[in-house]
Amino acid sequence: MRYIVLLLFVTLPALSQDIVPGTIISQIALDDTKNETYALYLPRAYDENGNYPVVFVFDETNQGDRAVQQFTIGAELTNSIIIGANFAIKDSLQTGLKRTEKLINTLYQRYAIDATKIILAGRGDGALIATAGAYKTQKIKGVIAINDIYLDNTIFRKNSRIKLTLISGDENPNYYKLRAYQGVLRSSSSFAGYYEYNGGSDWPEAGFLSAAMVDILMTRATPVEDVQRYYESDLAFGELLYRQQKHLPAFSFVQDLKKQYKDRVEIDAQKKLLKTIRGNATFKAKRSRRTSVKYAEILLAEDFQYYLNEDAKNSYFDNLGWWNFQMNDLDAKIDSTASNNQERKASIRLKGFAKTLVEDKYKEILTKNPKIEQLLFMNVLRTLVDPNNQQAFVNAISLSAKDGDVNASLFYLEELLKSGFKDYELLYTIDGTTALRIGEEWNAIVKAYLGKSKFFDD
Repeated sequence: MRYIVLLLFVTLPALSQDIVPGTIISQIALDDTKNETYALYLPRAYDENGNYPVVFVFDETNQGDRAVQQFTIGAELTNSIIIGANFAIKDSLQTGLKRTEKLINTLYQRYAIDATKIILAGRGDGALIATAGAYKTQKIKGVIAINDIYLDNTIFRKNSRIKLTLISGDENPNYYKLRAYQGVLRSSSSFAGYYEYNGGSDWPEAGFLSAAMVDILMTRATPVEDVQRYYESDLAFGELLYRQQKHLPAFSFVQDLKKQYKDRVEIDAQKKLLKTIRGNATFKAKRSRRTSVKYAEILLAEDFQYYLNEDAKNSYFDNLGWWNFQMNDLDAKIDSTASNNQERKASIRLKGFAKTLVEDKYKEILTKNPKIEQLLFMNVLRTLVDPNNQQAFVNAISLSAKDGDVNASLFYLEELLKSGFKDYELLYTIDGTTALRIGEEWNAIVKAYLGKSKFFDD
């Protein structure tokens, strides 16, 4: 047993919580300070004298137990340990990586972990930590990145020992980003798989996570009986997706099983299921609608990229009307009860894509000593792509006032209050509005929405 004296000492807090293999423990102290905790799942067959694959999961909501729960099917299938970090991921990347390193190094000594089979998995911001952490150390077997990725295009090409599986919700703002990485990496020996599921930023079904674990852990040396179990599990999940009327994800998932298993086990059942899905009338209709929507979607996404670069560089206020029209059109399609669900999904993707593009461009511009005109343009655009971005409205009020445009400041003040803004005191401290906020028009607008004002309050 490794480091037996240290192990007995360190694991006492964990043992006091009666850790039973096959159950999820939501909070275990990482060290004596108890400032950081993690969630844990040990496979039912766990033996402290053995060696087990491990998945360290990082979730953007820092709910380690929920993250661990999503991986329990895969844990039992592959006889793996699952560990979910309970600390926040929204710190700087560097801080997140330091905490990740501490978590891995500490728990490697605490549990029977196979050092050659360590997987990092993450969702959203957690995926940034997982992918960045993978190439910071040489000890990682693979990465499961869900709905985001932090990646130098050359990293996984240079280190093909690290396996990468991408999973994307078909309504996620980073959908295009992950699709692009799939296109870049799919010819690399490090690329293990790509899956799309119905949804946005939520967790994918456990079957996708189980399949991703198999993608990384299965090798040519894996015993045929284990390969057969993996195949049967994946096939059962494909059938479940089909029965749940998730025809497009089902078809894609089942189709990919051929490449994974064709030289290892008999795949007649896969061929039969794929034929059944392919012949389904609903599947055909959905695929046809997706194809018809896809072309227009790609063109609009390209327009967003082109016009953003041009408009931001030239502060082209005249084109804000085009942006406003596009956002309203997408909102109408998202809110529509029409039967074309593929158009709705494309609209959700495009709306999220535009928001992400604009925010990234705004951050880039802030680093370049921009003029007031450019900052004002970008903040107005931020309000168009995301009407709930209250800070962008505050910035637009301030910048308009500094630019001498009183009417614009008052307009954005009212738009801010329409969005549900309630910080009464902040309205009277906005930079550049000293003269405006003691005026009658400013206070009339504030009183109309908040029921009171500091001046002219009869």
